[in-house]
Amino acid sequence: MKVKVEKIEGSKAKLDIVLTKEEFNEKYEKAFTKVLEDVEVKGFRKGKVPREMYLRRFGEGSILKEAIDIALNDTYYEAVESKKLQVVSQPEIDVDFEHMGKDKPFKYTATVEVYPEVTLGKYFGVEVRRESDEVTVEEIDQYIERQLKNNSELEVVEGKPLEKGETAIFDFTGYVDGKEFEGGKAENYSLEIGSGQFIPGFEEQMVGMNAEEEKDVNVTFPDEYQVKELAGKPAVFKVKLHEIKKRVLPELNDEFVKGLEIENVNTVEEYRKNVSETLGIDKKEANENKFTDDVLHAVCDDAKVEIPEAMVQNRLNQMISQIERQAKAYGITADQLLAFQGTNMEQYKEMMTPAAKRFVLESVVIEAVKKEAKVKLVKADYDKYYNGLAKEYNQTLEQITKNLPKEQVKDYFTTLKTIDLLKENAVLK
Repeated sequence: MKVKVEKIEGSKAKLDIVLTKEEFNEKYEKAFTKVLEDVEVKGFRKGKVPREMYLRRFGEGSILKEAIDIALNDTYYEAVESKKLQVVSQPEIDVDFEHMGKDKPFKYTATVEVYPEVTLGKYFGVEVRRESDEVTVEEIDQYIERQLKNNSELEVVEGKPLEKGETAIFDFTGYVDGKEFEGGKAENYSLEIGSGQFIPGFEEQMVGMNAEEEKDVNVTFPDEYQVKELAGKPAVFKVKLHEIKKRVLPELNDEFVKGLEIENVNTVEEYRKNVSETLGIDKKEANENKFTDDVLHAVCDDAKVEIPEAMVQNRLNQMISQIERQAKAYGITADQLLAFQGTNMEQYKEMMTPAAKRFVLESVVIEAVKKEAKVKLVKADYDKYYNGLAKEYNQTLEQITKNLPKEQVKDYFTTLKTIDLLKENAVLK
């Protein structure tokens, strides 16, 4: 067997594979034997029909078809391995039917996507901005304001029109082209005016209404609205306002703080300190994640690589499988779970494709950095990353090392070390 490889556009390769006539005759004989095993002709036992009789009656079409299948199955993976290709897609096979047959060479081509070649740019020393972990007084105040709001009560307001910031209790029915549409009707709906939960222009037109007043609210659905049948269309909502309510926040005092039941926190001063510490932990983690993302983006942006579509699709399939597992845990289908989230499978695929591409890009670039920088693990690395996993999965170090022996985590830990090295060598703007 002769194999010739030609790199073509993108991350594709074409293999020209040729079997000698002797090699193909061997596959032909295998095929003939296999086909005859299932043939029944009156006067002969199953599988015992003479070859000449079979050929006269049935021709060699089925034999050639079986011979091709055997030849492809026997030689494709051998050809790939002989050329040390890292294939990432199923092959597109093109057989030279015109010149094939018994006592003839067998030729075919296999076009496949292969693991991409990466040309790295700068990877150690990329310039990245890192946000401050310091928690500001304003952030503390905003957090406490949200907690006060969460513990607030709504009181009915009488004798005045609806204002921004107040909550409306109302009925509505929506019409498009003069007809009610599905999901456009509700009774005693509660909406904080100015929250931006409804279609642009809806809440603004309710401002100034009085209790028991009825009004037509005219809006236009956004062009990118998730329900395609409504996207970009004008609509009329018939609204009846029942009540106006105002949110009354509790007073921030020691009594309120005690009611939150935070361990060792009993005063406003202690509460503000606790909030500062909590926000500091969250902010540090968020900044660390952003810093990691920014470093990887900078390294990837400076690299040259063409990502195979098959790798993106494989990643997308993994993401869909995750959705399916989540849905199964709830006892519903993936389509139903996505519907609860306001989307469908096609929209989900479209929405997640950029993330899948970014994941694959980062993966192949990190692998290239591993090789070029010759990243190796030492005992301290295993200790560091094992401890991290033990903390993440709430297990002891002994448990995690037993469940995940070194050979299983070596590649993953090498990836973690590579990312850490990229971050350690980044230059802060």
